[in-house]
Amino acid sequence: MAKPPKTKNPNEVIIKQLQSEFPDIGGNQARKIVQIVSRQVSIKSGPYPSPEDYDYYHEIDPSLTDQMKKMVLLEQDHQHKMDEKVIDKEYSMRSRGQVLAFVICLIALVGGFWTVLQGFEIGGTIIGALGLTGIVGQFLKSK
Repeated sequence: MAKPPKTKNPNEVIIKQLQSEFPDIGGNQARKIVQIVSRQVSIKSGPYPSPEDYDYYHEIDPSLTDQMKKMVLLEQDHQHKMDEKVIDKEYSMRSRGQVLAFVICLIALVGGFWTVLQGFEIGGTIIGALGLTGIVGQFLKSK
């Protein structure tokens, strides 16, 4: 039975790369470098930086942190306005679609009634039934 291939530790791959790029660095030195660097790497998600980063930015320019906060608030306000526009558009399109569907069904009902009055009972019944099922179907359909 074949042995599964060994998966390399990602740190070992980086250590090998360090040693190939800088031949003067020994294995222990490369491991220490990788440990130091991996401790310094942090992943941050969200609109605000970490408190340590705020201190760093504040040292660079005291007004920078206030500018960053204002940018985040402006972006949030903009996003809320855009979401509001999308919701309003969807609502108006649904309302318009309901009105147009009602008009089409009403035309079908009136057309079916008129066709029956003209002496075409079967055709008028089919046309009227299609209009009626359109109205009833919309009311019975659930989301």
